[in-house]
Amino acid sequence: MQYDFVNELGYLGLAVRLKRLSEAMVHSGRQMYKTLGKDIEPNWFLIFKLLKKYDQLSVTEMASKLHFSHPSVITMATKMEKAGYLNASADKNDSRKKNYTLSQKALDNLPGFEAIWDAGIEGTKKLFGEGSTFMDQLESLEILYSQKDFKTRTINELSNE
Repeated sequence: MQYDFVNELGYLGLAVRLKRLSEAMVHSGRQMYKTLGKDIEPNWFLIFKLLKKYDQLSVTEMASKLHFSHPSVITMATKMEKAGYLNASADKNDSRKKNYTLSQKALDNLPGFEAIWDAGIEGTKKLFGEGSTFMDQLESLEILYSQKDFKTRTINELSNE
């Protein structure tokens, strides 16, 4: 493997390494969908899966369930609506609020997309190997980080707490 300065940084390079891996996975996913002739983006599976489970959600509800920012969900939903995968309707109680549902195009394509996602799950499992605890470790990291973030931990260390 080629020399990698970021790896040399150890824990200081953690965020960079996670971002780099995430970007590589998204890029590869984009190439995969293009190769398969699918007109979707790698992160759209989140909205497809949410709306399959909940039928109809607002941007605020989706953002809350995904722990994403409101603007990032708006961007995703707008692109999916333009591509014909989402239907948007004004909320009955608040006309400023949009509710989204899967369109007929989404429902027609969903079985094929799910087959791709299932294959992706299996390929990823093989990447980590039998008995991997990576997903458990990742969940623990997310929980611990939500309780005390990088800023707080670093300041505490500087204060010798």
